[in-house]
Amino acid sequence: MRKNAFRLPSLYPSQPRRDTRRAFTQTQKNEALARQKNKCAKCHKPLDLRATRFHHKVSWASGGRTITKNEVALCSKCHDIVTHAQRLKKVDKKRRTKTDVLGLPKTKLPKGYL
Repeated sequence: MRKNAFRLPSLYPSQPRRDTRRAFTQTQKNEALARQKNKCAKCHKPLDLRATRFHHKVSWASGGRTITKNEVALCSKCHDIVTHAQRLKKVDKKRRTKTDVLGLPKTKLPKGYL
């Protein structure tokens, strides 16, 4: 292919494009509140609008879309718990890939060691 040739975008990209908009719109927030009857999705307590957090079920950073189906309204306490659990899961996933079956760090033995 020539260096200056026009290149068409792929119809089947290998990775889906991330939503450009991360925050939910006010309409989406109102829909989530109505769907959940103004209660937290985790603890089911009534939501104080000043302390309500709108959370992506599949995180935006992981390719989750900013749509109503991927949204839940949580109280700030539950949001902190859910977010912390997701971060721990992500860290554990990274750790598992860098250790062997016993959980020990993967190391290469020098040639001729065994």
